[in-house]
Parts: sequence; C-alpha cells; structure tokens
Amino acid sequence: MKKLLTICLTLCLVLGLAACGSSSNNETPAANPLDEALLTSGKIIVGTSPDYPPFESLNAAGEVEGFEVDLLNGVMEVLNQQNGTSYTVELKQMDFSTIISALQANQIDVGMSGFTYSPDRDCIFATPHLVSKQVIVTREDTGINGPEDLVGKKVAAGTGTTGAEALGEVIGAENVLYPGDYTVMYQSLAAGQLDAVVSDEAVGDNYVKEFGLKKCETPLVNEEMSFIIKTGNTVLADAFNKALEEFMKTDAYKALLDKYGL
Repeated sequence: MKKLLTICLTLCLVLGLAACGSSSNNETPAANPLDEALLTSGKIIVGTSPDYPPFESLNAAGEVEGFEVDLLNGVMEVLNQQNGTSYTVELKQMDFSTIISALQANQIDVGMSGFTYSPDRDCIFATPHLVSKQVIVTREDTGINGPEDLVGKKVAAGTGTTGAEALGEVIGAENVLYPGDYTVMYQSLAAGQLDAVVSDEAVGDNYVKEFGLKKCETPLVNEEMSFIIKTGNTVLADAFNKALEEFMKTDAYKALLDKYGL
C-alpha cells in the first residue's frame, strides 16, 4: 500500500510539472506596438511621386531611386536594429497631390517626396532631414531675375506644393499653372512654353544642368524637408523619428548628402 501511494504521488508530481510546462509554452507573446501601427505585417508601405530628382526619380529599369530612397533604407536599417524587427519597405508610386489623402485613407504608412511643413497638410511631419529652398528656374531670355519679375508670366509649380502656395502669393493663385509632373514642366520651360518653374533648389539644379536653364538667386521660401506619417499614428512616428535622428548622426548620412550634392 505504501509503495502504491509513493507511485501515485510521483505520478501526480510528474503530471503537474508537465502541465505547468505546457501552460508556459502556450503563452502568447506580447504584441509589438509597432506591428499594430503598420497596415501590413512585416513591411512599411511608403507612397512617393518619383518625378523629383535628386530626391525621387525612376531609373532606366523603372525603379525608384534618389536621396530620400537611400535615406529611407538607412533609417529602416536602424529602426530594425532598435526594435528587433526585420521590416521591409514597399514603395507605392502615386501623384504627389494624392500622397496625404492616401495616408488618411490607410493606403500607405509613410509619405515621401520632398514634403515641407504647411499647416494645411493634415499629417505628422517627421524630424526634418534637409533644409531646402523653393527657387525660380527660368531661361536666359525671359527677363526674370526674381519674384518681382513673375507677374504676367507663365509660371508653373507642382500641384499641392509649398512652392505653388508661395508662387500664388506673388502672382495670384488663379495664375499658377500645373502642366503635369516636374519632368514635363521643365521640358516645357526649355521648349519656350513656360517662362519659369518653381521647385526645390536641388530639383531645379538638376534641370538647370540638363536643359541649360538659369536659377534666380532670391528664393521664394526657405523650408525644411520631412517624411510624413498619418495623423494619430504616434507609435510609428516615434519609432521612425528615433531611427531617423540616430541615422542622421552617422557618416553614412553625410555621405548621402555628398552623393546627391545636397
């Protein structure tokens, strides 16, 4: 009887330990708040308008490349290291004027295309990663040397850009032209169909070289460039900013500025 009691006690102890082990193994790990903040598991979807070199443009293979693409990849590497994740990036091409609405409609997680702060833009602006200017680019034969010479001229800017807003204050919003993307605008300027184009300085510098154009010395506005995130998504914004600020301290960030002449 004593032997049988010992066996029963031993069996109960073994079963009890096994049950404890089973309970521990079946515990659901705590969810990563960053996972919950993304639209799709394992990736960050980024909306971009690739008509804005050197920030975003299409190469011969139809791939999006440029300063902000390389910067985003560097930030993502740091973000993954900081959070123990392995997120990838999916780029979605779209018109610049639709990127903020795509954020609001939960179609993308992040927007990038040379965005600068405007109180009218309903989104979170990440820590600025570049100081930029909106400049006037023209031909030598137009007589345009600064903002005061734009009145009565055919001047174009991107739809929804801060350049268009600043230009509208000079010549009147109803006179600002939007003839396609920036590649089309600068081609039209070179062909004599426009008198001037307003864009970010780095973008204008590219087309000045390509088409033999002239950049006016006086900028329309000075501003800071940022990635954008949906209003309310503070979890992603905080993680993204932390990684961005860390990457901007590195030599890799300085090398990108040199690579793209920024």
